[in-house]
Amino acid sequence: MILQLYLHFPFCKRKCLYCDFVSAAAGEDAMAAYCAALEKEIRAMGEKYTGAEVSTVFLGGGTPSIVPAPLMKSVLRTLRESFSHQKDAEFTSEANPGTLTEKWLETLMDAGMNRLSLGVQASQDQLLERIGRIHTFAQAEESIRMAQRLGISNINADVMYGLPGQAENDYLETLERICALDVTHVSAYSLIVEEGTPLCQQVERGQLTVPDDDDCAAMTSQGIEVLRKHGYHQYEISNYAKEGFACRHNVGYWQGAWYLGLGAAAHGMVPPSETDAQQGAVRVRLANPSDVKQYMEQSPHIVREKTLIGTDEAMFETMMLGLRMNEGVSEKHFETLHGQSMTKRCGPALDSILRDGLGCWQQRPNSDRAFALTPRGMLLQNEALLRLMD
Repeated sequence: MILQLYLHFPFCKRKCLYCDFVSAAAGEDAMAAYCAALEKEIRAMGEKYTGAEVSTVFLGGGTPSIVPAPLMKSVLRTLRESFSHQKDAEFTSEANPGTLTEKWLETLMDAGMNRLSLGVQASQDQLLERIGRIHTFAQAEESIRMAQRLGISNINADVMYGLPGQAENDYLETLERICALDVTHVSAYSLIVEEGTPLCQQVERGQLTVPDDDDCAAMTSQGIEVLRKHGYHQYEISNYAKEGFACRHNVGYWQGAWYLGLGAAAHGMVPPSETDAQQGAVRVRLANPSDVKQYMEQSPHIVREKTLIGTDEAMFETMMLGLRMNEGVSEKHFETLHGQSMTKRCGPALDSILRDGLGCWQQRPNSDRAFALTPRGMLLQNEALLRLMD
């Protein structure tokens, strides 16, 4: 069995104004207690999935780079002892330019990290301050150069558009300055104003104004052109990579790989047990408690929320996630996963999407073909998915 692993570190120096992820400020004692609980869960899951091979590891948060290097070293040693890793496993960690240090990077590199993902977001310091980021763009530049000096050649930069007060030229300038740093991957996300966040409250009170849908659509299309000019190909709605540097971990999510989520609020997707299968499940979604204190009290005997995924829902998820990617959903891959023909199962919906110019068939080698969204379909993805739901 091939597994992907995600480890969640719910700590930040300061929570960003737009963030609704599970994260909070914490001292070293609290982080030590959390890491001890995480190690217990890692050992327990390693025993449960003995024989599994890990193909990718992803450390997310929160801010993994705020966790002191000795604590992180202990967690990752436990991870190596508990799971068998493929020789060429991709190992990514997120980091914040305002917290990244050489010592922390060297510790993770010693543990096998070979890919870094930095939350840059914008090149204009006033925009960074407006959304509550703790770093400047100069610090982001230095973090990237520091990682490159230490030998990390695979680096992603996260950027955002649709920020309060952000003009199209601001976003395009950010992309140009990121590309000049010779990173291998760019993730470009449109800001979502999540309910209950401080940013949402400021927008509702009229203190901040965000770009409208038309402005964001223009940023999307112009941003694609800037990135293409610099050699980054779009392989998913929000992700762009130089040749050979697509994120294997995220591609696994979109193509139906099995994965475990370790830590508070982490999610997983695993094969059904015999009992689950008798109830009609073909996949099982797991969710750890989102309350950090509750998670630590339960570890290693985590009471996970379990959702059984039946055939119909699994097939829809294959289409929903696969159509995020430019290469679309392979007919052979769909049939391998579900034992049914994609065209037989989804034919009327696919015909409707084709007719309105939202999708197309792409020929592949070995008599295979894939159904993918057109550039227009990517912009109107929800419309295509609604038809598949019907």
